[in-house]
Amino acid sequence: MSSPDLPVHLDVAMPEEEITRLYLALIHDPAATRESLVAAGISAAQVDLGLQILTHRGLAEVDDDGAISIPPPEGALAAYTAEVERQLRRVRASAPQLGLIHRRVRALEDARTNPLRASTLDSLAEIRSASIAVVAGAERSILAMRAYGERSIQLLTSPLVDHDSPTLDSAGQPLRYLAVYDSRLLELDDALQTLRRRQASGEDVRIAEDVPFSAIVVDGLQAVVDLTNIEPSGAGSVSLWDSPLITGIGNLVERLHARSLPLPAVDLDVDGELYSQRDQTILTLLAAGASDANVARQLGVSVRTVERRVRLVMERLGAQSRLQAGVEAVRRGLV
Repeated sequence: MSSPDLPVHLDVAMPEEEITRLYLALIHDPAATRESLVAAGISAAQVDLGLQILTHRGLAEVDDDGAISIPPPEGALAAYTAEVERQLRRVRASAPQLGLIHRRVRALEDARTNPLRASTLDSLAEIRSASIAVVAGAERSILAMRAYGERSIQLLTSPLVDHDSPTLDSAGQPLRYLAVYDSRLLELDDALQTLRRRQASGEDVRIAEDVPFSAIVVDGLQAVVDLTNIEPSGAGSVSLWDSPLITGIGNLVERLHARSLPLPAVDLDVDGELYSQRDQTILTLLAAGASDANVARQLGVSVRTVERRVRLVMERLGAQSRLQAGVEAVRRGLV
């Protein structure tokens, strides 16, 4: 780690372990001088350079007469590391914007050699890496549709994925995040709970049948098309940037989202009848194509309980069949 604002060549010219060695020697010997340090085996050049670095870091002081003193390490090291951390935060905050500039500059050349502005992704690992990279640079919006494929399964089941933290822009503000999930993903253990966690973190989650493929569109400028529902290896998937295809994919996600079923978030009073969040969820999942057994597994209840709740809701809606109940549920705004 280079010292804050210290010319880079100085830190590079002296390895960190040598700087540490000099600092420890000064701590152990309060009466140390330049001459005694050289006599102890540290070269004169390293003593002079190391003292300059330590002084700049606030870890040593050298008087005009050459006397060396060491401030108490607790306070001095705390102040130095705080400054280093501040600069690291500044670098991290600038990374997405620098990445966007990098891509835009290169897009001018890409437009001549790669008119579609696309690069192929040939594995699940490449799809994951590309997806994480585009989301990290988001500044306005994320539009996602997730088919029943390997990448979507990985997203919902991996313990390494954080489903609870909101997705923010570089200024720390929440993004507009729309997401449509194929109803078959609800066959995965705890999928409903995971989707509720993502919903609580700010993602507008909806459920649809037969999502054709997976895609994620960021700011209308970048996209990743994931075809692992068609080819499990991921071969044929693509990363897009500054391409007219991105607008088309974004429009597809928006329209699919508008026609899909939202996850109920609260109890709902309709015509004087209170429908619990659980009953609304049962209707939503069934309308999205989930089986009674799948609904039961996601809600942690028995199939018999689901069947009983469906019959009760049908009676309250005045429906003679599940199809009629679905139509009534949509008409009354329950799904």
